Amino acid sequence: MSEAIKPRILVVEDDPDLRRILRLQLAANGCEVVEAEHGLAGFAALQQQRPDCVILDLMMPVLDGFGFLKRARSIIDLLDIPVLILTASQDERNRVRGFQYQADAYMSKPYDLEELTAEVARLVAARTARSPVPSRSSP
Repeated sequence: MSEAIKPRILVVEDDPDLRRILRLQLAANGCEVVEAEHGLAGFAALQQQRPDCVILDLMMPVLDGFGFLKRARSIIDLLDIPVLILTASQDERNRVRGFQYQADAYMSKPYDLEELTAEVARLVAARTARSPVPSRSSP
């Protein structure tokens, strides 16, 4: 993911060890990473940071991933930000529900880091192709 501007990825995950692993992997692939420990903090970061992509856990305290998606997809200015659900849930109904809430991609834990990185790159590239002018403001 080599662009003039580093893609900003928001990781919304309650497990601090997994957040660290994701941060290190994404940073090693040229991304800027913003972290949030639950959906409510993630939603605030989404509004403030305007990331290029969100990696979202489903099962979290305070506000779960579905609550995050419902809020995010209700604001027109946030609709173009792709969301990749990354969850330990093996319940196929959660996959269906995630897509009903307009998630762009879905991966199960445990996951392959290279596959995750490739999927994030695909989502960022698709967003960039739709909107060549950066939509985020400087921090």
